[in-house]
Amino acid sequence: MIHNFLVRVSLVWLKEAQTLQTEYDVIVVGGGINGLAVAGYLAKAGEKVAVFELRNEVGTNCESEEVMRPGVRANLHAVGLCPQLAPTYEELELEHFGYEPCFGDWGYAYPFKDGSCVVLHNYDAEKTYNAWKAINKNDAETYRKLCNYFADHIVELTEELFYKPPNVQSFQRAAEIISRCPGMPPNWLKMTGYQLMNELFEDERIKILPLSVAIELILDPWHKGIGSLSSLMFVFMGVVWSWATTAKGGSHLLPHSLYRSALHYGVEVFQGCPVEKIIVENGEAKGVILSEDSVYPGRKIMARKAVVSDLSPVPTFLWLVGPENLPPEVVMAVQMYDNEGGGLFAPYLLTKEPLQLSAFNWTDRHIDSAVREQLYGFNIGPESVADIERYHRALALGELPDPPILYGGIWRFTAIDPTQAPPGMHTTILYTAVPYNICWWGNRRLNGPGSWDDIREEYADRVEDFVAEYAPNIKTAKIDRYVQTPLDIVRRNPSMLEGTDVGGNVLPSQFYHNRPFPGCGAPRTPIKKLYTTEVSVGRTTILMQGYITASVLAEDLGVRNQPWWNVRPLEPYIRLLQRRGLKWRMKF
Repeated sequence: MIHNFLVRVSLVWLKEAQTLQTEYDVIVVGGGINGLAVAGYLAKAGEKVAVFELRNEVGTNCESEEVMRPGVRANLHAVGLCPQLAPTYEELELEHFGYEPCFGDWGYAYPFKDGSCVVLHNYDAEKTYNAWKAINKNDAETYRKLCNYFADHIVELTEELFYKPPNVQSFQRAAEIISRCPGMPPNWLKMTGYQLMNELFEDERIKILPLSVAIELILDPWHKGIGSLSSLMFVFMGVVWSWATTAKGGSHLLPHSLYRSALHYGVEVFQGCPVEKIIVENGEAKGVILSEDSVYPGRKIMARKAVVSDLSPVPTFLWLVGPENLPPEVVMAVQMYDNEGGGLFAPYLLTKEPLQLSAFNWTDRHIDSAVREQLYGFNIGPESVADIERYHRALALGELPDPPILYGGIWRFTAIDPTQAPPGMHTTILYTAVPYNICWWGNRRLNGPGSWDDIREEYADRVEDFVAEYAPNIKTAKIDRYVQTPLDIVRRNPSMLEGTDVGGNVLPSQFYHNRPFPGCGAPRTPIKKLYTTEVSVGRTTILMQGYITASVLAEDLGVRNQPWWNVRPLEPYIRLLQRRGLKWRMKF
């Protein structure tokens, strides 16, 4: 009922918000989830804000579309949703504006061909500990010690690392928290993720799960510092990084809740309005000029206080600002920006029954029969840490991994949200990690990204055949299939160059204070009054980029000090669990 009410109210707001003004306090270019978050925060703080979005729908890369048949919602990009980690979840009142997270007790796993399975509980670390004892008792004990230490520090650690603008003091505080952990190697920050996991754990099956999640989010474990930090953080996936959730009705309910919140606080959102140029005068952003293809062709709109770009670096600086308005070293840095990292190839399946892992027989006996019913996401592919080398080689040489490496996750949407398909039908995505610029498939020569159109169905068949080794019912249960390639991601969203799924590769030169490029100072930029949401690490649904950008801009405008702007990260998830009668436990 509240959902229908909000839709009706939104239509009223839309009708009232259609008159384009010639001037706003803040202009946001791009209506992605982080751009919408920035707009909502600034409007709630009293600023007059307008958002201009190229497509006819906000929330690009967080879509839910009926690409197979009516009533079957396919989440075509963002799938493991985690806004409940962010202060934004409560500060912009996402539940009030229609967002309803769906999750079970058991969220994420890594099954193996021998039938065993490493499983993570969504909110009770002791349940994960007991599950890991069935794999390796010593590693389970290490997990218990890590949880008991970090339980007292995890909110501060998450806040310093991910919800404050990149700065030396915050990073040092976070590093000190990790360094004080009993048993943590003193040189952990100079280790790769592989080295740290080898130091902490014994069993290959335990090590490989956090490593695979790090790769999934382009926080690649082979980089020193980035790899050790990300792999350690994802040991706590579930109890902290509650990624194994979807939104009731599909992923697009996340941008829609942000959109409704923004409208409620007075933001004007103009869809079908691509920006042709950011106006720069004397080194300062003054406004935007809309494209001739816009609903308002060629219109000039001025920004009294700031322009925010929610686009990736190349479109922001080279297309909209223009090299003529930038120092040569900035132009060079943006031209060298690595967009690719890893791409995602995505067969999307409609089935007549849920995907059933062979490993569910093992989890029934050793863990909990509820895993079979509730498990949302899992990675498969390499059976050992050493075998992950195939992924490194694939990216370096442009090879299609074969056997496939499903390190974007296999996600069983209807296991936790039956509304995403008609009764008796189920949806699953098979996210497969691939390079964008494909040159080889075995001995077969390919011709770059354009080859994706030629091989999409053939490689999807290969992915299905491989998944059948872990989930034999995939063949007999399949009703329909839709295949999306990294090239399709670029076609859907021109800002996601080279099929990036997180806004660009996360390299030492593009990480934390160096993102998007050294010296940028993001979310501030070398152009006065121009801000970018490409900040800190890759873009995800934890809404970190939107929160940080909004915080810094509000500070610069003198409106940051608001009585409602005081929520700390992770706390919204803990309170969400409490409202559902569940208890968050990290210490036991």
